Amino acid sequence: LGSPPANPPLLDHLADRLRQDWSVKNLVRDIVLSSTFAMSIEGDPRAASIDPLNTLPHRTNLRRLDAESIRDSMVMLAGRFDPHLGGPSVPIHLTEFMTGRGRPGASGPIDGHGRRSVYLEVRRNFPDPFLQAFDLPVPTTTVGRRTGSNVPSQGLAMLNSPLVHELSAAWGERIAQMPGSTNARIARMFEEAYGRTPSRSEIDRCTAFIESASQAGGSDSAAWGELAHVLLNGKEFLFLR
Repeated sequence: LGSPPANPPLLDHLADRLRQDWSVKNLVRDIVLSSTFAMSIEGDPRAASIDPLNTLPHRTNLRRLDAESIRDSMVMLAGRFDPHLGGPSVPIHLTEFMTGRGRPGASGPIDGHGRRSVYLEVRRNFPDPFLQAFDLPVPTTTVGRRTGSNVPSQGLAMLNSPLVHELSAAWGERIAQMPGSTNARIARMFEEAYGRTPSRSEIDRCTAFIESASQAGGSDSAAWGELAHVLLNGKEFLFLR
């Protein structure tokens, strides 16, 4: 690329590791299980002053989940995840706006029967609109590396997509049926969506939100579903820190 490597000893180490068994899979496993790969985005300020571009990794770089991971995470939170492997593809869900030549005769379910995104049917002229908003590659050609955009249409998809609304409602219904206090349920939602416990102020705000939604005339499940929708729209759900 016209510039010297930042860490030649690391390249030598990885090359020697590969030479031990010539297994790329084992090399990748070693990399993703390393402490470097598990770093948080919150790095050492002293290291940042020395290496602001993170050339010698002292923290992770902020990155967004890919389209399939976002959908699969929501299906998991909704309690609809189907873990079994293999089987036929799930027909694509067709909206009223997906028209044109070659339109399939029948539409699949919004949640894809809870199957992982890899099992969703791929139609060249009818790509999944939600996955497409999050940079799903065009299926007409091969793609070596996906683009990673951050555009307003992604926020609109999380706010308005029927898929997000249905899975939010299902997640809220599941949480509403759990035993325990409101605080315990809120903490459970934060742990499931963000992988952390909520702060005191976050619990207070979520509690006030639930009370407000309930007083507006909605059911208990609907109130929790609205909170679920709010949490799914947090950047912390979409981005790895």
